[in-house]
Amino acid sequence: SSVLSSQEITSVQNSTQLLSGMMVKARSAAREVIATYSVEDIFIELIIQLPSNYPLGSITVESGKRVGVAVQQWRNWMLQLSTYLTHQNGSIMDGLSLWKNNVDK
Repeated sequence: SSVLSSQEITSVQNSTQLLSGMMVKARSAAREVIATYSVEDIFIELIIQLPSNYPLGSITVESGKRVGVAVQQWRNWMLQLSTYLTHQNGSIMDGLSLWKNNVDK
């Protein structure tokens, strides 16, 4: 499990995928990825944590700052992202791209 979570965090750190307006930080010691998306003066933060028994345990998706987003809309985005990461075996960078596309809409 530790090898798999380390590989996933490393793939985020080494990703060449550009997400305009989004800054992605990966912290391997904490097994988490923090994505901050800025649109004009609004900053939206998302925290993805990998469990210690990854990939058997479910990935935790938490919200940081979510200024200017309705609660129901935010819940829908979080549910869609966590479903994608947990049940569809998607990579974290692909999940963040999906989340960014939803925010852009």
